[in-house]
This record gives sequence, C-alpha cells and structure tokens, in this order.
Amino acid sequence: MGTTCCCLSFFCSLEAADWIALLGVIVNAVLAYWIVRTIQNKLTNKRVLKDHFINEIKDIRNEYKTCLNNLYSNSTHPHRVIPWFKLMNIKIDDLMTLINTKYKIDKNKLKPYQIELPDLITNNHDFMAQYNSDKVTFSESSRTQLIKFQQSHNQLFNEIIIAINDAE
Repeated sequence: MGTTCCCLSFFCSLEAADWIALLGVIVNAVLAYWIVRTIQNKLTNKRVLKDHFINEIKDIRNEYKTCLNNLYSNSTHPHRVIPWFKLMNIKIDDLMTLINTKYKIDKNKLKPYQIELPDLITNNHDFMAQYNSDKVTFSESSRTQLIKFQQSHNQLFNEIIIAINDAE
C-alpha cells in the first residue's frame, strides 16, 4: 500500500508542464522506435530484393556454364540447343527488364549471350553437319571460338552483380 501511495502522490504532484514534458518523452520514444523499425525494414527489403536478383544472375551464368561444358564434352543433343537458347532468352529478357526498371542497369547487357553465342553455335559447321545425330562433336577450332567468346563476355555477369550491389 505504501508504494501505491508514493506513486499516486508523485503523479498528483506533477504540474501541467511536467505532464507535457512526460508526454513529449513518451511520444519521442514511440516515434524513435517507429522510425528505426521502418528504416530497418526498408533496408532489409532492399537487400533481400538485391540478393534475389543477384542469385538469378548467378543462376543464369551457371546455366550457360553448364551448357558450354556440355558442348565442350560433346554431350549435347543438337535438337535441344535451339529451344534451350529460346528459353534462356525469355528468362534473360524478363529478368533484365525488371533489373532495368528497378536499378537502371542496361537491359541489353547480356545480348552477347542472347544473340552472338546462339549464332556462334547454330551457324557452326560442326553443329550444322551433325544436327541430325545424337550428339555434336566440336572440332578444336570450334571449341577455341567458344572459349574466346567466354573469355570476352564472362565478366558481364559480374558487372551486373556489381551494378545491382552499388545501386541505391
């Protein structure tokens, strides 16, 4: 009972200015909590979205690596190559349109993989000559062309990842 009386007498002895100051402290504490919480959620959401797009770019890079490795190892069925490139083009177009809208990154950044690589493979003499066989075996000069393509364009994926990370 003594504690209750003490607390009641404390609150009863507060002047109007004290009540206003106490209310100001409470309001400021609530606002500070709300601001910190809102900013933290916004930063977390931005990071999650960036990580999602970065993982999508990494997945596309890995799919191209797998495709090229299969071509190097002569374990690719020629009839599956063109549909695979068409599906990859759709996937890249969709992803790069979103990345362009959100982060203003050039949506044509991966065009070499969408245009040059399919042309390099499907217009290749080895590919055309063996199109009706079960597997395509590329000559050493054809493999060299594919390796040169990779050497000159592989950094495009990393450039996109860096641009996404650097975006606001």
